[in-house]
Amino acid sequence: MKFICTQENLVKGLSRVAPIAGRNTQLPILEHVLISLTAGVMHLTSTDLEIGVKTTVLGKVEKEGACTTLARPLLEYVQQLPNQHPLTLTVAGGSLRITTKGFSARFPTGGDDEFPLLPSLAREEALVLPAPDFCQALGKTIFAAARDDTRPEIHSVFVAGEGNEIVIAATDSFRLAEGRLNLAEESGRTFSFLLPLSSAQEIVRLFSDRESIELYLQDNHLLLSTDSLELSSRLVDGKYPDYQQIIPRTFAIEGVCDRDALVRALKTLLVFLPRDSRRVRLKVKPEEDQLQLETGGVERGEGEVVVEFTGKGDHVEVLFNIQYLLEGLQYIRSREVRLRLVGSSEPTVFAAPEAQDFLYVVMPIQAS
Repeated sequence: MKFICTQENLVKGLSRVAPIAGRNTQLPILEHVLISLTAGVMHLTSTDLEIGVKTTVLGKVEKEGACTTLARPLLEYVQQLPNQHPLTLTVAGGSLRITTKGFSARFPTGGDDEFPLLPSLAREEALVLPAPDFCQALGKTIFAAARDDTRPEIHSVFVAGEGNEIVIAATDSFRLAEGRLNLAEESGRTFSFLLPLSSAQEIVRLFSDRESIELYLQDNHLLLSTDSLELSSRLVDGKYPDYQQIIPRTFAIEGVCDRDALVRALKTLLVFLPRDSRRVRLKVKPEEDQLQLETGGVERGEGEVVVEFTGKGDHVEVLFNIQYLLEGLQYIRSREVRLRLVGSSEPTVFAAPEAQDFLYVVMPIQAS
């Protein structure tokens, strides 16, 4: 096989597939990228048996063929090459040789017949999504998914569609993030699935700069496709918690405060908190038009910040994980943030005052 391309094109292609390679350490072949020269283009494929990514690299195919080689060393090498001259890739004698002006290297290769096949999904009834909006909705929720895989159903992201709306939600049972995406036209389809957290993260990484994505569902698998990039993923087999039940509908306090002022207050109070204690107390006082935040202890001192708050209701004190608050507030883009509180032991809802596309629910810490 022989292929000629620019350094920029090869780096772009390898950067898409290399992060998947090596995640599954059970099979050495999974550290490899499959390089295939067919139909006048280079195809690069990697998989960890849960996620598969396939992309194309534009260039000139002088001799078709296929091989595998270690993905990450190949990417690291090509990234360092100058981009002023074309790269030539050839395979001979069990090695992949890469040459350009002043540089030459060989990488050991494996047989393409050892590389796992990606699932083949029927390309029927595609759901076409606006890629930036879909990735943004995913990106605003995945931070709240459980990092521990002992409960696969919440170590995932819930995606559901009906009419012209897609709902995306993630929770670790301590907080919940929900995003909503309105499509320009009704899809005519109703669906729901559990997307593994790692797959959701890869979708955001790979497709955020695309214009649109075609989504296919079949046999507990998902396929996302654009003109030069595909991602396939297994879906989680399970039932997602009925998270709507934990979102409060009636509140003791509703009001707004300046988002930046609240974030600044929380970051200021982080100074007084050791890593093993992330507690901040919110005293919401609508009658005094203020939100008072307190934290600290004997060893590191203590701090208090008062933020203006406009709202109505009764005085409520709630104890929160300060990191949970900061992580959620970064996805509320409005100048103000709306707080809705039920009581000291009930979930609190954070959202933009007007927007309906994102809400964040945080469970309080139960005082001991």
